[in-house]
Amino acid sequence: MYISGLVRKELGRLRSDKRTLILLFTIPLILIIIFGLTSGGGPSGFFRAAIITKDDMDCFGDFPSNSTEYDDVFISIFQNNLTSFGLETYYNVSNEFAYNNAYIECEQMLKNEIIDVFIVLVENFSETIENNVNTELLYFIDASNFDAIKSINVSMLEPISLFKLEIGKTANFSMLIPYLEFEVPFWESQVLNYAFALTIPLIIIGTTMNLSCLSIVSEGPLPRMLITPTSKKSIILSKLIANSLIMILQAGEIFIATAIFGLYCLGSLFELFLVFLAIGLCGVSMGLFISSISKTDQQANQLYMVFFIVVLLFSGQFVSVGSLPPSMKVIIYSFPLGYGIPLVLDITLKGVSIHFGLFSGLLIISTVYVILAYLSYLFKKVEV
Repeated sequence: MYISGLVRKELGRLRSDKRTLILLFTIPLILIIIFGLTSGGGPSGFFRAAIITKDDMDCFGDFPSNSTEYDDVFISIFQNNLTSFGLETYYNVSNEFAYNNAYIECEQMLKNEIIDVFIVLVENFSETIENNVNTELLYFIDASNFDAIKSINVSMLEPISLFKLEIGKTANFSMLIPYLEFEVPFWESQVLNYAFALTIPLIIIGTTMNLSCLSIVSEGPLPRMLITPTSKKSIILSKLIANSLIMILQAGEIFIATAIFGLYCLGSLFELFLVFLAIGLCGVSMGLFISSISKTDQQANQLYMVFFIVVLLFSGQFVSVGSLPPSMKVIIYSFPLGYGIPLVLDITLKGVSIHFGLFSGLLIISTVYVILAYLSYLFKKVEV
C-alpha cells in the first residue's frame, strides 16, 4: 500500500476520533486564555553579577580632588562570598571609550545568561561617599525572569549593608534602573509572555503525545494490514506524517492565539514557529513510541502520564541546570523541554536567533523516538 494511501487512512482515523481532536485544539486555547487574563510569576534567589567602575574618571562638580578609595572596597564585598550574589568579573574604566566597550561586553554576558545583572559605579562614586553626599548605583537587570527586578532590589541590600560596615559610614544610596534588559514592556501581556517559555512547549508536548499515544495500540485494522504488502515501516511512517500534519495545525492555532493575547517577541516569528514544530515533532514521536510498546489502551494512557510527568520534572525549570552535576544534566537533555524552553525564551525575550545546538537536540530526540517506535513495533507480536 502506498504511503499516501496510508496517510489518508490515518487522517480519516484521526478525524473520527472527535474526543482527541477536541482536547488537542481546545486545551491550548483554554490555557492561553487563562494565562492571558490572569497574573503570576516566580522569583530567583542567587545572581551572577558584573561591575563597571567609572570611579577613576576625572571628578567634576563640587568635588575638589579625585578619590578612588571606595570602589575597590565595594568590589571586594562582591568577591567575598555574598549569599545572594557572585561576581563574574569587573571593569575599571578611566574614559568613555573604555566604558562603552565594558558596557557592550556586560550586555552580551547578560544576553548569554552568564550574568543576571551588571552594576555601574558612577563617576565621583568615592567622592560622594567621602563628602557624605547621596551616592548613585546604576544596575541593568536580566528581567526575562518575571520577579528578577524585585528579587535583585531586595538582594542589593546585603552588599550595601556590608559595604557601609566596612567603610564605617552611613552613606545613602540611590539605586537607579535606567531600563531593564529583556523585560516584557508593561503595556504588553506580561503574565502570558513570562509564562510563555514554559507553558507553551509543555502544552505542545502534552497534547501531541496524547494525539499519537493510541495510534498503534488502539487501531483494529493494523494486524490485518500486515497480511498485505504493507510493511511496518510504512505504517510507522504514515502515522508520523499524519499526526505531524495535525500537530502543524495545532502549532498554528497556538501561534495565532498567543498573538491575539499579546505575544511579545523580539526575535523572528518564523524561527519561533519552527521551534514549535520541532517540539511538536518530539511529542508525536514520543507518543508513537508509547503506543508501540503498549499492549492495551489503558497501558498506553498510563505510560503517557508517566512520560508527561517525567518530561515536566526534567524540564530544567525547577532547578538551576548550571549547578547540576554532569549526570543530571544528561538526564535533563534527554528530554525535549531542556532544549525547547531555552529556545523559546531566547527568541521571544532576547531576540536571539535559533541556537543550532539546541534545535538539533530536538530533532535528534524526535529521530531517536521514531527509531525506537519502529524497532519496538518491528519485533512486536501481532495477532492477525
